[in-house]
Amino acid sequence: MMTWAYADKPEMTKQLADATIAVANENNALVIPVGLAFANALKQRPDLKLTVADNRHPTSAGTYLEAATILAALTKKSPEGASYLGGCEKPLTEKDAAFLQKVAWDTVKNFYGWK
Repeated sequence: MMTWAYADKPEMTKQLADATIAVANENNALVIPVGLAFANALKQRPDLKLTVADNRHPTSAGTYLEAATILAALTKKSPEGASYLGGCEKPLTEKDAAFLQKVAWDTVKNFYGWK
């Protein structure tokens, strides 16, 4: 799984992506582009907190995006329309969950070159 950049170091996204892809290619392993999903979500909605105060560990929204991206990559199906709203800290709003589901699916499709 490609992890995400620290919130205060967005330049890590490319470094993490490149390193993860290189190691995966050497080992014939699947890469799940969670870090790219985080970057895409933050580009579209910089107001949405995906990490806690330490800028590294995910909030419930970040964990939700991570799970949606993993689900999309492993099943090759969109997580869009899933009714689960999370619940670790507090459930997401339907609007935020739908946004994160879409970001996860769009990121996975783009990363793997799916239509």
